[in-house]
Amino acid sequence: MNSSALLCSERLFYRPLTMEDVETYVSLRHEATYRQWFYFQAPPTLESAAKEIGVMQAKARRRVNLLQESFDTGVYLKQTGGLLGTVSLNKFHGPEDELEFVEIGFGIGRAYQGNGYATEAAKAAVSWGLDRLRELGAEPVIEGNVEHANWPSRRVLEKAGFTVASTKKYVTVYEIRGVPSDILGG
Repeated sequence: MNSSALLCSERLFYRPLTMEDVETYVSLRHEATYRQWFYFQAPPTLESAAKEIGVMQAKARRRVNLLQESFDTGVYLKQTGGLLGTVSLNKFHGPEDELEFVEIGFGIGRAYQGNGYATEAAKAAVSWGLDRLRELGAEPVIEGNVEHANWPSRRVLEKAGFTVASTKKYVTVYEIRGVPSDILGG
């Protein structure tokens, strides 16, 4: 495991990306399995990825306030130390910059999919995020907005303890409230 890890779970550790990760990160964001669901985001270039990593590094040097900013981290395999994806908790502000909800996002490289890593990462991020929201005096709720046909991501959220809260035109809205006693277990 890496000594700069922010979080750890059974098989994974989580820390901000470093400039050593830039090529792998760009490659992961260009994979067809990622682009299929994030077609609305421009894929990063080496330059834009380096800027994202700089922001991530700066946030890691202080305590992130989920009511004001996002928490983004790389997902690494303990066994090899290799970057296999990312997980994030992003604030969504409505009118007048009031926090409406915190949303989870994750992306695991194609070579690592089907091993439960996304579920493990989602559970770790949710546990951390709900604790932070409680500390800040906010309602401990995290949402996941997933396109209806994105069954792999929907399954990840279900395995991580989320339940369907509503459906919208293009997405199914999942949510998790509080911290179930088994969130980091099984």
